[in-house]
Amino acid sequence: MSATTTFEVGITTLTDVDAISRIALDVRDMADHLERNEFIDARRIYEEGKHTPQYDAYGNEKDEFLSLKRMANAWRGGMYDEDPTFMFQMLGMKDSAASVEDALSSYGSYADLYVTELLNDYASGTLGAQASTILIVSMYATHQLWDGMLDCFAVYNGYNAEADQTGRINPKQSFDNFIALYVGAGQTLAADWDGDMLYELAQAGSNLFDRASSEGEAIVNSAIKELYQSIQRTLSEEDYCKRDDSIEKLWLLSNRIVAKTYIPMVQMLIHSMKQEDEAHKVKMYALAVIPQLSQCRPSIHGKLKNYLLDKPYDKSDFRRIVDLLQQSYDCLGFSCEDVGVYKEGTEDMVAECAGYEKYHPMAGFTPKRDVRTLSKADLDILAVKQLLQFPSTTQNKMAQLYFKYGKAAEIDDNDFGFRLMSLHDMTQPSDEGQWSPYYSDYIEYFGREKNGDSAIMVAFNDRNGDAAQRRAFIPALMRYNVVPEYMMSLIGYSLQLCPETDNEVTPVQYWNAFAALYIGSMEGMKSSNSNEDGVMLWSVANNGARLFNTQNDKFTARVNDEMTDLLFAGQSELERKDCVNFEKTASRVLHLMLVPLIQSTIYYAIVNAKLGRDSTAESLAIGEALAYSVLPIVSKYDKKAAAVIARNMKRGPGIKPVAEGPQAVANAFFKILDDIGWGCEYVGQHDGIDACEQFDGKILKSRGSMLFRPRAATVFIGLATAIWGMRSLL
Repeated sequence: MSATTTFEVGITTLTDVDAISRIALDVRDMADHLERNEFIDARRIYEEGKHTPQYDAYGNEKDEFLSLKRMANAWRGGMYDEDPTFMFQMLGMKDSAASVEDALSSYGSYADLYVTELLNDYASGTLGAQASTILIVSMYATHQLWDGMLDCFAVYNGYNAEADQTGRINPKQSFDNFIALYVGAGQTLAADWDGDMLYELAQAGSNLFDRASSEGEAIVNSAIKELYQSIQRTLSEEDYCKRDDSIEKLWLLSNRIVAKTYIPMVQMLIHSMKQEDEAHKVKMYALAVIPQLSQCRPSIHGKLKNYLLDKPYDKSDFRRIVDLLQQSYDCLGFSCEDVGVYKEGTEDMVAECAGYEKYHPMAGFTPKRDVRTLSKADLDILAVKQLLQFPSTTQNKMAQLYFKYGKAAEIDDNDFGFRLMSLHDMTQPSDEGQWSPYYSDYIEYFGREKNGDSAIMVAFNDRNGDAAQRRAFIPALMRYNVVPEYMMSLIGYSLQLCPETDNEVTPVQYWNAFAALYIGSMEGMKSSNSNEDGVMLWSVANNGARLFNTQNDKFTARVNDEMTDLLFAGQSELERKDCVNFEKTASRVLHLMLVPLIQSTIYYAIVNAKLGRDSTAESLAIGEALAYSVLPIVSKYDKKAAAVIARNMKRGPGIKPVAEGPQAVANAFFKILDDIGWGCEYVGQHDGIDACEQFDGKILKSRGSMLFRPRAATVFIGLATAIWGMRSLL
């Protein structure tokens, strides 16, 4: 049996991690030297290491110690190439116009540069040692989780970790390395809770925010220990990492751990902003937190980056900063309650934020069921788009995991595990009776079920196509195909449930779920406050309205005004079981959601018509994905019109994009406007291209039913299964 390591906090690892845990002793000794103004000695430990031996693949000790400086620059050797936390950090530090290559060049060594600057500033006190933990150890520790995931995939694909004596791939070792770095050698329990790593940081935060258990341990630390022990149980199972369910567990547990590690960082950031004698630490904690918001609402990330990273902290901005931070908790994976109240009962108190109410408004619509978590599917799409910007030797395996298992759309974290609905789940057939009015039309057009899933995985695994088009095509398929098709099944299922009275779930849940996916989580609470953060159809409609001159007097889409009214109407009709009128409302909603997709397809026809035969522009991939989103419906009503759109919008070697011109595409869409029941005043015109060039002056609006017929279809995994009756992952 292999050696293990036991920590006083109540953790025994599966492998020997004593050596790597001793990096904590380097931080301790650096702090001691800095206390005595022995900066040269502190720098020597930082650069060369002191307590942490390194070993080669055969267990022989190397001449060099592992040092904090080497950890800070591990990215240069490719160690962080598949690490989502590091990627979000780079994206969150760069200017919006800068490339990924520029970001890596400018900010890859951000932690090393910051710590080195402190260690050469004789007025900085012990801050250099603290920053080594906050910025270097935290990133290196988190990486061990992602490294464990990649190791697990190697086992899944046939690698025998147990037989490999070199330890080159060892998921148990990687996950154990995380806890060793999180706790660190020398960490003690009550009453002193003495230590130098992230466990001790969480203890400090819990004392300030009253978030410790009755035994004195930070709630965050208790949670991370339990999550780690769940990982241990998974890795102790027979055939660990060889089953899809074990990989899913590890993915979800790892994401939960990462979310917990942000809590003490945020607590200490608030503390350092609030206390003048701690203000010199604001930049350090901001560097640990703010760049990670690149995976959240861009507008909030941009404002906080400006307040805390692009200029020195100004205490007069405290209230604005805290408000923006609190709006970001949910995206990062924790709640207002997790953070707590700062110094309750004192004049410095910072109250706990209100969090999300059950009926949280979304862009002006207030649902009657809690579907906020489902609305966060947009964050998974954003994450995939972000991660695809980086080169990868694994076909962007981490982005694939966001697609397959999801992260952002958290349902609950009971038993310390995620229960999620992923984008991949939305594509999966099920034996449950589902009701998408156009399901058979999509099957007929594409010749297969799960077309969105198949197309996305083909694109992920494409090694020969244009890289830029691949980066654009994958998230476009998710935005314009996977989510809208699933939304159609929600409308249909809401209608089928309307007359029933004995179901555990009500049709309002499915109707609200449709609204959550139409709007997304990034639009804000009020329609007037909606911005360009979003990626769902609400945002697509607003962008289309600006381009096609179909805005209201508040400069948002008339389509969204109409949609909001219909969402409220449908919700009311379902609550009072007015199924006759609800069928009409459902029909109008189903077809109104097509308008922004039609506008966007025409827009990309206009853009792509200007390109040559050999162009590799990303817009070609996006235009094709948009065309796929509506072609099955167009084909249902007019196969000739669908053929015009297809041959102009699909990519192909040596084919002139939009050879017949964008007006031909627009005219093809006009032929089916009468069938979908929404007229020219909603589609508009752009750059001289008018979808209603042949308009005869008659204004159309959907008048009645879309003629749902009671035919069961095994469309997509049921929302009831995915949300209200989801499997337990632990």
